[in-house]
Amino acid sequence: MPRQNLTDDTTPFAVVRAITTLGKNIARARIRRGLRQVDLAKKTGLALGTLRRIEEGSPTTALSAYLTVLWALGLEREFDDLASPDRDEEGKTLERARQPKRVVLKSKREELDADF
Repeated sequence: MPRQNLTDDTTPFAVVRAITTLGKNIARARIRRGLRQVDLAKKTGLALGTLRRIEEGSPTTALSAYLTVLWALGLEREFDDLASPDRDEEGKTLERARQPKRVVLKSKREELDADF
């Protein structure tokens, strides 16, 4: 199957909504800090057009660009919770379902010793 690139038209709605919200949040954080778009673009090394697309919530703009802007705004602590295994309830449930119901010793060497 050929590789398919996401476009504005093929990106799932939930993803578009999340990226749009992220863009608005980034714009608000920039304004709260009294930074102009041109100042933040210089600080990050991104083109002004890229920063504008980020603030508009463009789904085709690189993730690294979004993360670089968050870093420049001092919001990099937000990275830690992004897809955190500790918050992945569905994944934890699936992992528990795959766990064996009981422990089975594989060889004589693994037998428990009575000497504690």
